[in-house]
Amino acid sequence: MKHLILALALLVWSGAPAAADTPLMAMQPQIKLGIGARPAVMFVTVHNKGAATRLIGAKSDAFARIELHTHEMNGAMMRMVEVAAFNVPAKGKLHLAPGGHHLMMFGFRGDEKQAVKVTLIFANGQEVTTAATPTSRAKTGHAH
Repeated sequence: MKHLILALALLVWSGAPAAADTPLMAMQPQIKLGIGARPAVMFVTVHNKGAATRLIGAKSDAFARIELHTHEMNGAMMRMVEVAAFNVPAKGKLHLAPGGHHLMMFGFRGDEKQAVKVTLIFANGQEVTTAATPTSRAKTGHAH
C-alpha cells in the first residue's frame, strides 16, 4: 500500500499533464485550397472543456500567413472581414465553417497531397496543433 501511495505521489509530482491542463481540442479540420492565386480557407471545430478564451491566431510552415476572417452583412451584400479574435466559450465550442468564421491562408507552399500542420493560438497561452490534407475547391459562380 505504501508503494502505491508513493507511486501516485511521484506521478503527480513529476509534472505529468492532467486533462485540465489541455482543455482545448481541434476537431474535423478541413483545408480548401484557393483557385489560382486565391487564398485557401480552413474550417475546424474547437472543443473547450475549460474556461472561456479567444482564438487569436494561427501559424503553419505550409502558408506564408494566416488571418482570422468572418462574414458580415453590408446592406444587402455579405462581405468577408478580418477580425482580431474569435470567442471560445467556457465548456463550449467554436465552429469555423463556410459562410461564417474561418481562417484565410495565404501563400501555400506545401504539397496538396500531404497533410499540413496548423497551430491554433489562444489568448490563454495554449497552442493546439492539428493537421489536414488540403483539397481543391470546386469552381463556382460565387466569389469568396
